[in-house]
Amino acid sequence: MTHRKMLLGAALAAPLLVLAPAAHADWLFGVHGEAQYWNAKNSGSVGQNATEDWSWQSEGATRLSLSLNHPLPLIPNIMIERQWLESQGSFTNESGFTIGGITFDPAFVESNQLMGDFDLGHDSLTLYYRLFDNSLVEFYFGATAKRFNGSAQITDGEGVYSQKIDETIPMGYLRIAAGLPLTGLSVRAQGQVIAVGDHDGYDLEAAVRYKFLDTMVLDGQVSVGYRAFKLELDNANSLYTDFEFRGPFINVSLHF
Repeated sequence: MTHRKMLLGAALAAPLLVLAPAAHADWLFGVHGEAQYWNAKNSGSVGQNATEDWSWQSEGATRLSLSLNHPLPLIPNIMIERQWLESQGSFTNESGFTIGGITFDPAFVESNQLMGDFDLGHDSLTLYYRLFDNSLVEFYFGATAKRFNGSAQITDGEGVYSQKIDETIPMGYLRIAAGLPLTGLSVRAQGQVIAVGDHDGYDLEAAVRYKFLDTMVLDGQVSVGYRAFKLELDNANSLYTDFEFRGPFINVSLHF
């Protein structure tokens, strides 16, 4: 009878022993993947002084991110992101428009309408520390480098101005989250801010999250929220911008 109880106990304990490391995977090593769709509406201007009033089309934008967490002291955790961010706009050129040293003179074309196509896509590398990281409280802080690798193109139907955007901007990073016990619900706010040198900007968002998957090896969350992104470039290779994107988003994230 005793041997049967021992065998039964061992049979029941075996799966738990296999899954035990996974239950503490985030404490030891965690991988977080996230995909975001953002219904971004653009406002702002571009030009020699970035003061012209442009009309912009609404654009959907996608962001993918991957975070690697570890328990090693003093060594920061890592998050990498890819943001696709394109916008098309038009501008009524009545008195001449100058960008990158090139002036579009409406007197020499049939239409005074300028068309712009801007790609502000960028890659981000964030190094951060986790002061708190559990189901009730998250507090991350660190620094981000955003590398813009898109382009700007403006045409009046005859002349074309085209320029590659190649700029790396350092930013501070902060994330705060709080969970409501036994509900699967939580709120999260995070963002990056810069006010250094000739450039200014921010990338801020807040969301309500729901954990739809909670197992020993995999967690899943869906989030809905609002995001605001602003970028002011002051003479970035003769390019001046004052862009702002705002709108709601939806996230789906998985945690291994």
